[in-house]
Amino acid sequence: MPSGRLLEDSKDFLKKIGINVKEPANRELISYENGYTFYFPRAFDVPVYVENGVDIGICGSDVVLERNNEVYIPLELPFGKCRISIILPENREISFQKMEGYKIATKYPEITKNFFSEKGLKVKILKLNGAVELAAKTGIADAIVDIVDTGNTIKANNLKEAYKIMDISAVLLVNRITQKTKFDFINDLINKAKNYKNGVKGQ
Repeated sequence: MPSGRLLEDSKDFLKKIGINVKEPANRELISYENGYTFYFPRAFDVPVYVENGVDIGICGSDVVLERNNEVYIPLELPFGKCRISIILPENREISFQKMEGYKIATKYPEITKNFFSEKGLKVKILKLNGAVELAAKTGIADAIVDIVDTGNTIKANNLKEAYKIMDISAVLLVNRITQKTKFDFINDLINKAKNYKNGVKGQ
């Protein structure tokens, strides 16, 4: 289970397909309910757990692309919709094609590196773990690459979304061995998830 912004939507999604999630008490990181064991790592670590033995996980597609773990992704889920974009100070007008040599602050160095490399541009990437908006405000970076949802945070910091790199969404992850050894269970879960997803789209 992904801690943070996707947790409530993930719980609701699983409940809709017949799996009730019990959150752990106090500071515990594991819970048990109806024969299921639920783990609650940081969302950014979910693909690592699934790659290394946990059967199923949910996280953002941004995390999967950044971590590049060996996991099976059978389904994009109907929540967690946002995007990764290049963000600039609101008074700066420049296309990404002219960002050669720019310093780019981001929590997503791999996604950022791949994007600019594919465009044939060399940039310096500053890897940050906290609020990357501060890097643009202090001037240590020329631009930032980050998740944009409502856009309120960047507006509050006198920044603007200049270019969308990609849309992202929550995704279902399956351990590659589990996909084979528990095929019937996984296939049933995926079918229920698809039916739920199609129902959401049809509303």
